[in-house]
Amino acid sequence: MNYTFGGKTKILTIVLAVIGLAAIIYGAVATPERLLPNLLLNAFIFTAISIGGTVFIAVHYAGQGGWYSAVKRVPEAFASFLPIGMFLLLGLVVFDMFSTSETFKIWEWMDPEFQKTDRVYLNSGKKTWLNNGFFIGRVIGYIAIWWGFSYMLRKWSRQEDIIGGLGNHRKSMIASSIFLVLFGVTSSTAAWDFLMSIDAHWFSTMFGWYTFAGMFVSGLCMVTLITLHLKRQGLMPWVNENHIHDLTKLIFAFSIFWTYVWFGQYMLIWYVNLPEEINYFLERFSTNYRFVTLTALVLNFVFPLIFLMGRKSKRRYGYVTFAACIILFGHYLDWFQVIMPGTIKDKWSIGFTELGMFAGFLGLFLFVVLNSLSKHALVPKNHPFLNEAKQHHI
Repeated sequence: MNYTFGGKTKILTIVLAVIGLAAIIYGAVATPERLLPNLLLNAFIFTAISIGGTVFIAVHYAGQGGWYSAVKRVPEAFASFLPIGMFLLLGLVVFDMFSTSETFKIWEWMDPEFQKTDRVYLNSGKKTWLNNGFFIGRVIGYIAIWWGFSYMLRKWSRQEDIIGGLGNHRKSMIASSIFLVLFGVTSSTAAWDFLMSIDAHWFSTMFGWYTFAGMFVSGLCMVTLITLHLKRQGLMPWVNENHIHDLTKLIFAFSIFWTYVWFGQYMLIWYVNLPEEINYFLERFSTNYRFVTLTALVLNFVFPLIFLMGRKSKRRYGYVTFAACIILFGHYLDWFQVIMPGTIKDKWSIGFTELGMFAGFLGLFLFVVLNSLSKHALVPKNHPFLNEAKQHHI
């Protein structure tokens, strides 16, 4: 059974992408100081969603899960967007390193004058980690590891459809186990590099896990939304409310995990009350960003706690669609309040530049992923656990 990408869905994705392009042009002319931070925000969000799909697959390969094989083609397709997002992040890093304009700047530590004069940077050991050559090297390493393993898992899954047997499945299990170890390290270091280093004086040992939780929840939400879209098209009849229940249960569980890490990070920094750490939260709970920060907390914790705890709420397709959209937007706001205070300070706004660029990246992501889904069968017909997945019931 194949998916045909066309009609209104294709037109909608193109329209969203055009809106995004218009927002970039508008931002460059009318709000130039907000252009690069929003490019970073959206590139990171959709890269996080893409790699979240690979993590979802790898976890089930390594743990020999069965039910996920009913939906595995959806997160596999996320790998098609991964190089776009990651090379855009690399482009932003390279541009920032050579930019001499204060308007077009994201990471203040990349300024040569900052590297020569800032006492915290020079005396805290950050100079060893935050230097141009090593930073570029790490970003290239993330591309090689994340894209490389995503590509291999997708390739072997397609080969399994053609030749059958257990050879490709065993290779995928081994590769997934290695990937999860590497991702456990690189997800944290990537969070330090792309996000935490925006505030060059601040640090948190929990920031990597906090970012990972947001990445995985966002990926799960997108897997669920696209799966339900395919169901509405009359496709994937083997996927039933039990599969959607499990996907939603994971969204709920990792939303609570995100809250646990968020609170742990906040509570420890608040309790110790060190100036170099507490200033981060003082900025985000000030008048400028308080509404965004608290709204993100409500949408990412209070909302799923109330609306997704019950069994029935996890099995109603329309209800789950609404919840996944709200949680995705909640993580957009969360990463917004991570990036903006350190880049544009009190000059932030949520207007056409912000919403238009988010719509554009969403349109591009959906265009690439749905186009990829249309090129291969939606059912992994020779997957060893497919029959188990079709009979999945909870």
